[in-house]
Amino acid sequence: MSTSSALVLACVGSLVLAVVLAVLGFRALAAARGVRRVQVPARLLSEAPSPGGEFVDVEYPAPDGRTLRARMHVFRVHAPGQPYVFDGTVWVDPARPTDVTPRRQGRTAGAVTTLVLAGVALVAALGTGIGAAVVRFAESLPS
Repeated sequence: MSTSSALVLACVGSLVLAVVLAVLGFRALAAARGVRRVQVPARLLSEAPSPGGEFVDVEYPAPDGRTLRARMHVFRVHAPGQPYVFDGTVWVDPARPTDVTPRRQGRTAGAVTTLVLAGVALVAALGTGIGAAVVRFAESLPS
């Protein structure tokens, strides 16, 4: 098998991987955004600094009146309309009261990571495709 053929196979494999990861990532992102959440008041129990934000322990009321506790990571987001720190409320999935997040959107870190990996695989496909074309051109030159 020639080097250019191996690079073409690597290009196709990377492209297939990028497409599969992109589909999985977008589905996970849609699922996270599709969860209906309600905003409830929360009491800050403790906080600890972490890279990009802080870990907070909070108490909040469950739909049945019980008091629940959760630990979550609050990112420092520098965007319009987004709080920079814990704002005294949490967003809860009424069907699963232990599913609590600091934002309405829910947990999207896994979906975003999958989409970033899809982008990396796409760049790898582009690189191996260009490499295959260059090597194929070099192989066609008379020796």
